[in-house]
Amino acid sequence: MSDISSVTGEPFYSGTWGDIQDVLRVLNIGEGKMAMVTQPMVNRYQEMIDRDIDAILQDTYQTPIRAFNLIGLQGIQGAGPVTRVFPGDVRRAARYWTAGQILVNEFQQLESNITEQATQMVSDARMQVFAFSRPNHRIPGQRRKSNISRTMPAGLQPSAFPERPV
Repeated sequence: MSDISSVTGEPFYSGTWGDIQDVLRVLNIGEGKMAMVTQPMVNRYQEMIDRDIDAILQDTYQTPIRAFNLIGLQGIQGAGPVTRVFPGDVRRAARYWTAGQILVNEFQQLESNITEQATQMVSDARMQVFAFSRPNHRIPGQRRKSNISRTMPAGLQPSAFPERPV
């Protein structure tokens, strides 16, 4: 299994499964539990979180989010690996949401403070993704969908974007 989405054919927003493991290591869940974190498990969660992010952002941006930067030697010498880079705030939110979701769903016997941290990580990442759809936020390299309501009088405006996910 690779770090490529089977739905979009692009890399996952959160990066490689090693990036997710690094976030989990910071929380110090123990090497015995870290051995249970396999690439297929991480890729399953990455796919799920990427589709959740796309669902939240689909009214505001063209989804799926596109990599806005290519890093590699392909343009210079005609060969070599190319790394696709997603915007940093999307990458960070996806990484923490994925790691938190893995901790909450796969590890039931964690210390209560780690479980609380994981739940908070998921909540914070979701709030950050919801904030991307605000009119005053722009994800670099992405096309916003037309938002005609900005030109309407205040009485006809739709309700404000939620601060927290419902």
